[in-house]
Amino acid sequence: MIKSSFTLAFLLIASLGLAQARAFSPKAAVVEIEITKKTYDYRMPWVSRNEQTHKNGILIGQNQILTTADGFSGQYLCRITKGGESRQYTAQIKWIDFYANIAMLDVSEPIFWQDMEPVKLAKKIPQSGDLQIYRWRSGRIEERAAEIIRLYNDTNKMSFLQHLKLSASSEITGAGWAEVVFDGAQLVGLTESASKDNRINILPAPFIISVIEDNQSSDNPGLGTFDFSWMNAKNPALLKSKGLLNMPDRGVVVTEVGRRRLAHNSLKVGDVILAIDGFEVDSEGKYLDPEYGRLSISGLATRAHSAKDIIFMTVWRDQANHRIAYTLPRAQFSKSLIPNEHYDASPHYLVAGGLLFQPLNGPLMRALGKNKPILLDYYNDRPPLEGRDGIVLLSTVLPDDYNRGYEDIHYIMVDQINGLVIHRLEDVKAALAQPEAGFHRIQFMPDEAIHQIVLDSTKMPKATERILQHYRIPKPSSL
Repeated sequence: MIKSSFTLAFLLIASLGLAQARAFSPKAAVVEIEITKKTYDYRMPWVSRNEQTHKNGILIGQNQILTTADGFSGQYLCRITKGGESRQYTAQIKWIDFYANIAMLDVSEPIFWQDMEPVKLAKKIPQSGDLQIYRWRSGRIEERAAEIIRLYNDTNKMSFLQHLKLSASSEITGAGWAEVVFDGAQLVGLTESASKDNRINILPAPFIISVIEDNQSSDNPGLGTFDFSWMNAKNPALLKSKGLLNMPDRGVVVTEVGRRRLAHNSLKVGDVILAIDGFEVDSEGKYLDPEYGRLSISGLATRAHSAKDIIFMTVWRDQANHRIAYTLPRAQFSKSLIPNEHYDASPHYLVAGGLLFQPLNGPLMRALGKNKPILLDYYNDRPPLEGRDGIVLLSTVLPDDYNRGYEDIHYIMVDQINGLVIHRLEDVKAALAQPEAGFHRIQFMPDEAIHQIVLDSTKMPKATERILQHYRIPKPSSL
């Protein structure tokens, strides 16, 4: 009797476990996404081609399909398949946040939502244990196990934002395209990237939830960031030199403020940051998070905060403690002297007399690769130039009799044209409308080997027209 009761109880528990396992079916929530988009050759910015990207997404609510923003820049058609079916449904982007690498999609056809079941996002992430990764492959759900390595703060794949990330180990191949990661029936994140050593980086659910909440707000403040740099203070002599004698292993030293031109915000170079948002800062730039343990202070800007929030800091300055209010600036590429990214837009350019002018930015630097001049790296790494809002390159000279003698010029930085300081392409256009005594005088930055070139202003319009036709350039400017 005892044995039979034990057997019955065991079978009951097993059946309950089986029922719970069956209750969660990734087929009812995971979808495959096909993106058709335009991509550009920044070395010939008028040239574009079509490209397709495939990735994953997951239903988290009615008319809400969650995925990463990676691969959506330049998209003009997005189609979704579900349940391993061959039928494709046209999807629309409800909103997209390239800085956070998160996008939300919708499908207008009601039939798509039949038999679909949304999943819940985990509000807290486990720090150890096993996870499951799902994605569609050739009409079948592929499942792979993953083991948590650690939670940490690091840089987003698509921007300079620092936030909470999850690292896990898995034998899944070709990951990094929003594969969905589960702990039981709860979504713990989306894959962001993968490395050759079987390590995958995951956007965790708590960070995703905060981004969704911001984007559902009628007045979305966007994500904030710290616009300052710091160095650790592990060497005790560094803090002693600033008069901090009784605080070993405390604080980091501010080395630069406002590099991205987002905010100067009360901090000064040389300040020792002792606490941020109520958390003590140690000499390695870490704080003790109540949920996830020891993390880098770089993630405090996105931990329960948005842009425009005020974060209080305790700093050591002028031999005394000061409590300062730091207003979180919104993350923006466009504010930087050399913007890191240029999403969802074609490259900007201007062709005049065969001279190709382009704004210097991250995509152009990456397109040049190893061929880019050392000076471009130097200007990218140096502190922002006072009084200059951007840098324009004379990228190349398309050979023609009009520009004879200048054909070998490539990727040099423009300082002035006809006496007007050049910050952006609009300045180039305005300056070329104001020739000096029948000539265009184009001067380059003092560090460049070439000081200036001179062209006949009266012959430039016809030369431009001839060159556009010869090189099959559709229009002289993207402006």
